[in-house]
Amino acid sequence: MITLKLEQLVFESDTWKRNLAFMTEENIRLKSRLSEILQKKMDKTLLPRAEEFHNSFLKHDDLIKVLRNDISGFDKLLTRELFEDGAIINTVESRLEIIRKNIQKTEERFNTMKLDFYNQMQFPS
Repeated sequence: MITLKLEQLVFESDTWKRNLAFMTEENIRLKSRLSEILQKKMDKTLLPRAEEFHNSFLKHDDLIKVLRNDISGFDKLLTRELFEDGAIINTVESRLEIIRKNIQKTEERFNTMKLDFYNQMQFPS
C-alpha cells in the first residue's frame, strides 16, 4: 500500500515539474513578446505598464525557482519515506499540502498575469 501511495506522490511531483516547465517557457515567450512590442512601438505611455509586466515576469521566474526547490526537497522526502518505511509520513503529507497550494496559487497568478498582458498589449495605444 505504501509503495502505491509513493508512486502516486512521485507522479504528482512529476506533474508539478512539467507545469513549472510550461510556465517557464510561457514566461520566456511573454518577455520576448514584450520586447517585440517595445521595439515596434516605443511609446512613453506604454513604458510604465511594460515595466510592470517585466517586473511581474521576473518575480514569476523567482517564484518558479522557489517551487522547484520545494519540489526537490519533497522528492528527497519521498526517497527517505521509501527507505524508512513510513516513519516520516506526517512530514510528507504536510509538505504535500503546502506545495499543492503553492502550485495552485502560482498557476492562478500566472494565468491572471498572462491574460492581463494579452488584454493590455493587444492594441497598445
